[in-house]
Amino acid sequence: MAAPGAPLPGKTTRISAPAEIARRLWSQPRSRSVVLYLLVVLFLAIATRVPSAEDAPLARMERATFDSQMRTLRDHWPQPLDSDVVLIGIDEGSEEIFTEPVALWHRHFARLFGALADARPRAIGIDVVPPERSYDDLVPGYDLALFRAIRDLRQATVAVFALTVDREGRAARMHPTFARVIGEGGLGVDQQWRDPDSVSRRFSEEFIGKTQAARTLVGQMLRGMGLPVDAGYIDYSVGARVEYIPMQDVIAWKEQGDAARIRKTFAGRTVLVGYVLKRADRWELPVQLIDIDGADGRARLSQPGVITHLQVLRSHLANGLLKPMTEEIRWSLCLLAAGLVFFHFRMAIALAIVLGLTAAVFGAGLYAIRVHQTLVPVASIVFTLWAGFVTRAIVDGIENTIERGRLRRTFAGQVSPAVMNEMLAGSLSPGVSGQLADVCILFSDIRDFTTLSERMPPVVVTTVLQRYFDRMVRAVHLHEGTVDKFIGDGMMVLFGAPRSSADPCRDAVKCALAMMAELDELNSEFAAEGLPTLTIGIGINFGVVTVGNIGSSERHNYSAIGDAVNVAARLEGLTKELGRKILITEAVVSRIGESFHFEALGSHKVKGHSPVSVWGIRTAVPAPAAT
Repeated sequence: MAAPGAPLPGKTTRISAPAEIARRLWSQPRSRSVVLYLLVVLFLAIATRVPSAEDAPLARMERATFDSQMRTLRDHWPQPLDSDVVLIGIDEGSEEIFTEPVALWHRHFARLFGALADARPRAIGIDVVPPERSYDDLVPGYDLALFRAIRDLRQATVAVFALTVDREGRAARMHPTFARVIGEGGLGVDQQWRDPDSVSRRFSEEFIGKTQAARTLVGQMLRGMGLPVDAGYIDYSVGARVEYIPMQDVIAWKEQGDAARIRKTFAGRTVLVGYVLKRADRWELPVQLIDIDGADGRARLSQPGVITHLQVLRSHLANGLLKPMTEEIRWSLCLLAAGLVFFHFRMAIALAIVLGLTAAVFGAGLYAIRVHQTLVPVASIVFTLWAGFVTRAIVDGIENTIERGRLRRTFAGQVSPAVMNEMLAGSLSPGVSGQLADVCILFSDIRDFTTLSERMPPVVVTTVLQRYFDRMVRAVHLHEGTVDKFIGDGMMVLFGAPRSSADPCRDAVKCALAMMAELDELNSEFAAEGLPTLTIGIGINFGVVTVGNIGSSERHNYSAIGDAVNVAARLEGLTKELGRKILITEAVVSRIGESFHFEALGSHKVKGHSPVSVWGIRTAVPAPAAT
């Protein structure tokens, strides 16, 4: 009877069609890249539209990028304005000199307007709401003086007064006579477009109007000068730091008869009059344009509302407002950036590429603003680049982890850990290759093991060898050695390759002593179990050898070849003749010094080589007598 859940005889388990399609798509590198590309595009769409177009993460990132671009341009690529806007400020000093309430400043404004009318500026914007009522009953002649000053000013130049509206779009109340004197063309709405974070970055009369385009203070000034009224992003990089002239100073120049100074300051210029008080009419702007509060370390400062009007005027008078790229172009650039997922690079190279592209996109955005008055969707492009990089890195990381695990499971018993680590790190060149290296070579061999194996069953021989090699390999790995190969009951070990070592000779000698200690413990176990004990010989030599993938193009393995390898092998064979467990060449001893108690054994002939100076070292259990 079949076990519960097992497939019935004659039946095969089938994977569902969607799962099979997904598996096939994911198994092919090209189709997997297409899936990742679509995933990045999905991330881009979500970041663009959720929860709404204005409050989406990318919209916030674009606003932050715009602010950063404006600050960078002002600091490193400023654009001065030949005939900059002049600001006349009403500050705390004005209130100290003019002690009446502002509503009763008719006479002071009349003197200011008289001074400006004499200078004949190109246009004047007065960001001060006209009086709501008459105060002639309190001070006879107050209204008449202001009426005449406004009339003279409007005859001398373009003069526009601010018109405040409520949230419903209704204009604030104004004294009828003032309304007639100013005229409909002399009024402009004191409104600006604010982004969801309450920062003023854009200007558009159409957006401000509820049912139709509003006529703003700046718009009316531009129309009066015969200039077109644009819509777009305010260029906060245009113009120098704002330095205002206090209202009381202009009036003082007038009363002192300094007409030359007034003409030099205002003639033919665009002028704004507004409050620069620290406590009222504050707007959040991307950059600091005026120093009236002292530096507080904030990148986005609350500044007087008249500064926003001033910067809109500057943008129009320079090269116009900044135009963002269309949605079609933005998506095209982002889709192009998402193509990064189709390319495979090493992590460090991929990170360098993304960082370089990020810097290039930001630089291109600055260039487009300064030269072409165009806003590149820098944040959207950079977001897509990093989304592609992170997505590809995560997937490749998972794939590499799985592949590394598979390689470790497959080759764990076939190659040394050092070689395995070099393989996984990609440090070993594929195919047959080799390079010269200073390596210490250790050869070990069990004495008379052929005779022992003839008296033991094969299963016992296999068990004895496995237990022996388990001990020896553990000692090798503990001392940073690499098992090159097993030769029957013998073993070849490298120190200093494939990973270099600070002192390969010391590591090799310490490993040989550890192997002897391990063998002593193992022999105690064998004796208790009635198994024959083992005796081994070890030869150690140091020299320059060729290391790498040795063999044919179809079958090769990591190994070392050279004269130093041959000497180490011959030295191991000499241990039996000299009755020593460990023999070491002069090349090894000279590099270790007096760290160990070596014994000079003289010069001895080795097969196929000139005589070699040989040294021995004491072990816990002495070697059997020489034969």
